[in-house]
Amino acid sequence: MKKVTLQLIADELNVSKALVSKALSNDPAVNEGTREKIWKTAEEMGYRLKTTRKKVPASQTGNIVVLMPRAYLDDIEYWGKVMQGVETELTNHSFSMILSTIDISLFPKEGLPSSIYERKADGAIVMGHLPDSYIESLRAADFPFVMLDANLLDPSVDHVLANNFLGAYQATNFLLQQGHRRIGFVGDTDASWSFRERSRGFEEAVRDYNLKQHAELAATIIPGIGVSGTGMYITDDFAPTLKGYTEAAQPLTALFCANDVTALETLSLLNQWEVSCPGDISVIGFDDLTLTEVMQPKLTTIRVPKADIGIRAAQMLLRRIENPHITPEHVLMSTQLVQRASVTAPKQG
Repeated sequence: MKKVTLQLIADELNVSKALVSKALSNDPAVNEGTREKIWKTAEEMGYRLKTTRKKVPASQTGNIVVLMPRAYLDDIEYWGKVMQGVETELTNHSFSMILSTIDISLFPKEGLPSSIYERKADGAIVMGHLPDSYIESLRAADFPFVMLDANLLDPSVDHVLANNFLGAYQATNFLLQQGHRRIGFVGDTDASWSFRERSRGFEEAVRDYNLKQHAELAATIIPGIGVSGTGMYITDDFAPTLKGYTEAAQPLTALFCANDVTALETLSLLNQWEVSCPGDISVIGFDDLTLTEVMQPKLTTIRVPKADIGIRAAQMLLRRIENPHITPEHVLMSTQLVQRASVTAPKQG
């Protein structure tokens, strides 16, 4: 009689061998329906089970709350795609998502939803930059949570975010490869952790270029635009500062913007001043929002895997609920350079 192997079971169900192995090991990352089907098929095929069949303990409520600052509703395309990923993964595991937007001007006791204090949810995904006092309140309540693209740098908390540093490094390298030698980063480095990491990637790319080429390029930082607790902000001195760099004796020929919204604001100003993109100055954004494909010129940008980040956050939270004392994870999701029409080689001279 032919020996029943994991591969035979996988072939029977048209799934991967790895998925079969995880299901038969009672891995909670495999949704319950799939796990049940694999167990049943293995038993029917006569596979000798080395583990005891058991179900992952049922949640008390089946609800997961997603917390984010209310101002993020103004950037719903980005966060909406992240939430789609969260909801998809939670649905696969028979959980429901409850969105709760936070007025961060309130103290946590008033700002956090009753679902947390009354235990009407089993865990929380904290999206973005909630004040530290909110995080401490979740800890004090002993409520399972993970962070997604947050400012808090805490090795004791699960956290998933885009690899902002490497994305920015790649964007800057692309500008250098195109021949640009007078380049600037547009965005306030103190606005958010993601902006700071993107600035760091920009500066490191310039530094590495200088070391390899024995050059002396300067990493120009143009402040005045970032993210505050109430969403995007632009300071009064941003426009004149940017204009100064475009009218200098040796003007900048390329800009790496901290995100696509920053790039849009920058391009709007350049258009007012009749500075053409990419003819006079090339521009790169970050995030790959839908508007980048419809604006003129179409924007070169760094694609962030928004839905995948949401999926990973949901997986991390379910892991945390199942194993409260497991070692925390800090996960960086890879980004991708998307080349469009807003970058070209600089003019000679």
